[in-house]
Amino acid sequence: MPHTLVTGANGFVAAHIIDQLVALGHSITGSVRSTSKGQQILDKHPEYKGKVDFVVVSDFTKPGTWDAAFQEADIDYVVHTAAPLLDDPTNTDFDKNFLKPSVDGMTELLQSASKFGKNVKCVVVTGSINAVTTGQDIETRKFNSSEWLPVSIEDARRAQHPYISYCVAKAEAEKALWSYVKTNEPTYSVVVLLPALIFGPPIQPFSSLKKINFSTDQLYSLFNGSYEVLPPTVFPSYIDVRDLATAHISSLTTPAVANKRFMIGGLPFSNKMVLDVLSEMEEFQGKLPKDSGEKVGRLNFTDVEEWNEALGLNVRSPSQTFGETALFLRNLESVMEH
Repeated sequence: MPHTLVTGANGFVAAHIIDQLVALGHSITGSVRSTSKGQQILDKHPEYKGKVDFVVVSDFTKPGTWDAAFQEADIDYVVHTAAPLLDDPTNTDFDKNFLKPSVDGMTELLQSASKFGKNVKCVVVTGSINAVTTGQDIETRKFNSSEWLPVSIEDARRAQHPYISYCVAKAEAEKALWSYVKTNEPTYSVVVLLPALIFGPPIQPFSSLKKINFSTDQLYSLFNGSYEVLPPTVFPSYIDVRDLATAHISSLTTPAVANKRFMIGGLPFSNKMVLDVLSEMEEFQGKLPKDSGEKVGRLNFTDVEEWNEALGLNVRSPSQTFGETALFLRNLESVMEH
């Protein structure tokens, strides 16, 4: 069966990708920043024993940092999810914390795959809709998968704002990928997925419900007493993490998406949607904030359905995504409080 390298293995999206790949019979090498991070995954998922192993990549910017991953195993596919996190409070400097690890991590991975991954067939990358838009212009225009973020490196350096830093770093890392492909013409294909907000049950290791990952924290705050009135929606589009994981895996072997970048999922989102789903569930009666009456613009993707269809993606409904995730978190509350 295929052997797949998944970078950022202890992350929210990577956890679901690994889970689905294991179910499909893949052998997995996951990259983690320390040996203990890999052990945490095995402790949480003992069923992975003998199916998932780990390579430590502590510094994305170090030359040859990914070499060992390809030297120690015969890798067929690569899924690159590792990237600096928007909500990490230690990520305060654009160049040091966002730009350099994003761009260097990407180019080093591609170079190592070219040099040592002789049987690598495809590299799929978790990009972001933020490589196209910050979401500020959603009311006035339509978007397609050929567009790029109109915010420069210089803008990000001036702003030193975590969200702008994240957006620009995602765009620059992706530009570095396409530049590498054009210059070096690797034998493997590349695919970049551009999701918006990502919701779903968190199955990665975490120690506290107070901080899991950005979107999960947003969802949890809507029913844990954080708000009396529904807060503003942070971004008006989403995909279920389980559907996104499926899209990554399908992209590995779907010729129609080889060497493409595209928006995926593209479902409209507002906090009111979550409120509507949870208000129908008895478990959350009396725990929800009041409706604020917020009007949320819809992010208009002109080509997202085409790409969903190319991958055969049947996306989950809002009631599945938000209802199942909220119940998952509620059950964790009772477990982690005792």
